[in-house]
Formats: sequence, structure tokens, C-alpha cells
Amino acid sequence: MSVVVERSPVPRWLTERISNRHLVAIGVGWVTFFFVFPILFLVVESLNFGSGGLFDAYRRATGGVYLNAFARSFVYGFVTTVVTLAFAYVLAYYLVFASDRVRLLLTLVVVPLWIAYIIRYFGLLLFFSPTGPLGQVGLEIDILFTSTAVVVGLANAYLPFAVLPIYNSLNAIHHETIDASRALGAGQLRTIYEVVVPLSTPGIVAAGVIVFILATGSFLGPAVLGGPEQSMIANEIARTFLEAYNIQLASALAVIYTVLLVAFIAAFNAVFDLQEALGNL
Repeated sequence: MSVVVERSPVPRWLTERISNRHLVAIGVGWVTFFFVFPILFLVVESLNFGSGGLFDAYRRATGGVYLNAFARSFVYGFVTTVVTLAFAYVLAYYLVFASDRVRLLLTLVVVPLWIAYIIRYFGLLLFFSPTGPLGQVGLEIDILFTSTAVVVGLANAYLPFAVLPIYNSLNAIHHETIDASRALGAGQLRTIYEVVVPLSTPGIVAAGVIVFILATGSFLGPAVLGGPEQSMIANEIARTFLEAYNIQLASALAVIYTVLLVAFIAAFNAVFDLQEALGNL
């Protein structure tokens, strides 16, 4: 004899007082208060309403060291995304089609997210240092405080964010589809290239957008693993505000970075249709 326990209904007083409009209003209000208002505040702070030109801060923000920091941030973000997607796809493919211990391996993928970024970056710093484990066995890899170290650190930090959406996308592929491709004479590599990869595109697109946004705006990665020549825009914004205490310039840098990032996402959406890709996950 089995006993069926029905899910307890939502209290009537709650359904009578809260409608879909209220839920939408809560969401819109949250985004407006914690995103739109801060951005508008930055725009106001970035403009010079006193003596001098109105856009003096923007003129300084688009020249010299700041322009290099913008370019470096997006280059690091792009390289990190490519490297991370390559490793994440191989790992996710193994989890879906070859591993017998999926839960254990997925747990190992998620566990790093429980550890603070600063600890993980310092772990890499010690790992690659001359007195670290590699140095102890005679393998001295001199990559600390270089662009390579920053990219390695960013890829290591954001790998779980790429593995999970790709795994979800690969896991949704029916094995009968792959078997049919093999039965029609396609080899394993051709099946991966013409069947598996196209069907897993939503996961790749979602992972790429997430990793690029996180990597481009990273602060701790270049601060711990890089040097002055590896400084990214987040480091310059923090230095401008905390050390020079130039609120106008820091606000202008933040506004420019936000506009560039939104423009990138808009261009990416025009090519890949993010709404459709994310909806298929």
C-alpha cells in the first residue's frame, strides 16, 4: 500500500494579495534599485558640472594607461574564454559520454566555487613560485607576474562556470542521435564535429558569455598573479578611486567599461541569439 502526499497549496491569503504584476514589479524594482540607479549615479559623478569641461574625465579615461587597460582586459577576457571553453568542453564531454562516476566528478567541479577566489589565486601563486611543489622537484616554470599567469589563473577560477552549462547541453543530447550518426557511417570525430558540437551550441554560447564577462572584469586575478603591466580595468578603477580618490575619473572608467560590455553582449546576441541559446539549456 502506497501513501501519496500532496504538495501543500499556497495559502489563499497569499494568492489573493500577490499577483503576477506584483512579482514583476518586485523583479523590476530590484534591477532598477541595484543596477539602474547605481549606473545613473556613476554617470552623474563622471560628469564635471563645476569648472572645466563637462567630459574632462572621459577624455582622461580614453587615453594613456587607461586605454591600454581596457584593451588588455578584453584581450585577456577573450583568451581566457577560449582556453576555458576548450578545457570545459573536453571535461563535460567526458562526464556525459565516458565517465561512470558523474556525481563524484561534478562534485569536484563545483567544490572550487565554495573556496574564496583570493585563496585559489594565492594557491596558484605558491604552486608556481620557485619554493613551491614544482620548484621542489626541479621544475621551475617562470610564468608568475606575466600575462600567461593571469590567463591561467582566470581560466582556473572560472572553469566551473563553463563546465556546468556545457554539461547540461551535452546531457540533453539523446544517445540515439549519436548512435544513428555512427550507424550511417560517420566516425567518432565526424560525429562530434557535425552532430555533438552543433547540438551543444547553447551550452557553449552560455558558457562563453559568462566566462568572458567574469574574466574581463576580474580584479583579483591580475592583482595577485600579474604585475603593473598586466593591470586590467578593474584594477585601474580601484586604484583611481582608493589611491588617487578621483571619483569623477573612476566613475567615467566604470561607465565606459559598462557601455563596452553591454555593446559586446548586444553584438554577440545579434550573431548567436542569446535568448534562443539560453532558452534551450
